[in-house]
Amino acid sequence: MVAINKKQTQPLFYRGFWSQTKSVLQRYYKRAVKNPQWLLMFVIGRFRMVRSLAAFLAKSSASSYKVEESIFADIDLDTAVRALKEDGCYAGIKLPESVLQEIIEYSRSSPCYGDAEYNMGFLYADKVEIEANYKKQFVRADYFNGLLNCPAIKTIASDPKLLAIASKYMGGDAVVSGSRLWWLFVNETDYDLNKGAYFFHYDLDDYQCLKMFFYITDVSLSDGPHVYVRGSHIKKKLKYLLSLFKLRSDQEIIDYYGEENLIPICGKAGSGFIEDVYCYHKATPPQKSDRLMLQVQFALNDYGNSGDFVSPSLLKNAPCNNS
Repeated sequence: MVAINKKQTQPLFYRGFWSQTKSVLQRYYKRAVKNPQWLLMFVIGRFRMVRSLAAFLAKSSASSYKVEESIFADIDLDTAVRALKEDGCYAGIKLPESVLQEIIEYSRSSPCYGDAEYNMGFLYADKVEIEANYKKQFVRADYFNGLLNCPAIKTIASDPKLLAIASKYMGGDAVVSGSRLWWLFVNETDYDLNKGAYFFHYDLDDYQCLKMFFYITDVSLSDGPHVYVRGSHIKKKLKYLLSLFKLRSDQEIIDYYGEENLIPICGKAGSGFIEDVYCYHKATPPQKSDRLMLQVQFALNDYGNSGDFVSPSLLKNAPCNNS
């Protein structure tokens, strides 16, 4: 079980309700203009009947994947799918050591971007100096274009067993709709809950969607473990479904689902889990060590909103005395 976040003193609408409503509507408007099909999915895809119908109408060729060629030899496909259907999560994955080390090396040699700001690129080794130069602490840092630049991430995203699990669970042929590699930092001064996704929320990226998460650093209860709400992919209050906002406080989630269903996931570097992100879930703030996590997303459709691609021309490194 996981306790209520004692530092969660900010309200859900920490910028103010109307200010945050405006921000959300602007973001949704841009996505709708870019892909009107996404807007239709976003409006009706939150209802379980519609999600089930989408799975029924989809056609899956999961059995055609050559799963014996997978780098995840220890995963049993049926066990994983059964756990996902019952709980919304399957925590039984481990990266091969060679793949893990390749991602670690990529994270050391490639710039990450403080709070996902395109002009704040730096090597992780230079983080302390960059923060001192700018007199601020970053909540997180994101790497961009991982699928293009890191062969290990590409290997995971194209793994036949992961594709088969996603296809069998979702009911149709899975497509890779994005990846993300990002740090969450120990931070005592800038406790922006939204920058770190520290509020419970669910993702609505498609009618059916799975995310594969991998810890690239060791994660204990004090290192910012991911927390999901068991069974919440099946059960939601109607007001949760009708609300423009998907954020919920710890107390609200505990009151409805019971604290025993809040499941923190810990593990050594390389350990991973698969989650139906229609489940309520959140990150927790690292207290002891910075956390690095990889995410690969599978869905029935790719609406172009979930990838980490950013034109290299937009990316700038922050000045550093060592550079």
